[in-house]
Amino acid sequence: INAEYGEAVVSTQSTGSFNTLQHYYILNLIEFKAAMNVEEEVNLLKREIKRLGTDNGDGTYSVTFGVLFNDTDCANIFEALVGTLRAAKKRKVVSFEGEMLLSGVHDNVEVKLLITE
Repeated sequence: INAEYGEAVVSTQSTGSFNTLQHYYILNLIEFKAAMNVEEEVNLLKREIKRLGTDNGDGTYSVTFGVLFNDTDCANIFEALVGTLRAAKKRKVVSFEGEMLLSGVHDNVEVKLLITE
């Protein structure tokens, strides 16, 4: 697909169009890379919560959403902090009240890091 990643799609057609196998391969590769990016962002989130948060003494760390959201480093790291938090919550890496956090409204909501490895 992209020489940048060292990958190639073997074509069974001499025309410029994709066949079904090529299309399937491309979609799976895109999904795989998106999943890898989510995992990478969740790992970065764990690091930032440890950096900004408080050690609870039980292997967990806590930080308020406002501290995360307003931190310059976090702003530079995460394109979509709220999306990364939701993905981490779905994976049971963090916990927080509610489904989604909004700046201002939820600044005092505690985000708890459950998995520190």
